Amino acid sequence: MNVLILEDNEVARNALAKIVKSCMNQIQVFAFDNRGEAYMCAMDKNIDLFLVDIILNPKERNDTSGIRFASDLRDNIRYKAKPIIFITTLSGLEGALLRQVHCYDYIEKPIDAPRVRRRILEALDAIVAERKLKKPEQLSLRYDGVNFPVIIDEVIYMVSRRGVLYIYGVEDRIEIPNLPMSTFLSRIRDNHFLIPIKGTAVNVKYIRSVDFSQNKVYLKKTKDVVDIGGRMKKRFREEFEECFRLIN
Repeated sequence: MNVLILEDNEVARNALAKIVKSCMNQIQVFAFDNRGEAYMCAMDKNIDLFLVDIILNPKERNDTSGIRFASDLRDNIRYKAKPIIFITTLSGLEGALLRQVHCYDYIEKPIDAPRVRRRILEALDAIVAERKLKKPEQLSLRYDGVNFPVIIDEVIYMVSRRGVLYIYGVEDRIEIPNLPMSTFLSRIRDNHFLIPIKGTAVNVKYIRSVDFSQNKVYLKKTKDVVDIGGRMKKRFREEFEECFRLIN
């Protein structure tokens, strides 16, 4: 579970991060004091819950830059419905927030740890419950008049080569010309793919082991072995270790 905190006040930001981490064992917190870095993180990671301070620039009159950040998120297909909890000192604004950016809830300042923890736990429990109810994610790819349904959880890895995307699944392999891998990944609701080498993405679920000394990724359900590229090795290792830590 990934939670992003956007709060300009360091004391409040650290307090929120501590509260969030106390809610669940397998949780990763990303905390920022500015919209730019927070937005880049949201585009790079798959965030499940946002805690956003409305006033990020208190020296600016009538500042509501946190709302603008939330509006930017809603423009991205991945975050059309992800829960956002606003942090506010502005009384009477809550109804407008709910309508404007589909706010899940709001937290009033000053931060009261037990009350805030209850609010966050409610949101996290709702996310977990929704995941259990969801059917396996499926993506329909069309080529030459034919639809190819792809169940994301059954994709072991994929390779983009010479304009063709090769999708290696548990049961079969699908070839889709003129489909960039980045486009495929951007259409996935829950992106659990890592990129060990340019043009290749592997599903974390099917990584059996990684040998960083030999630069090899060994996969489940297949004898295929994926190389780790020199330029991608550092980032791949960090992301793999992060995923492993969350799973365990």
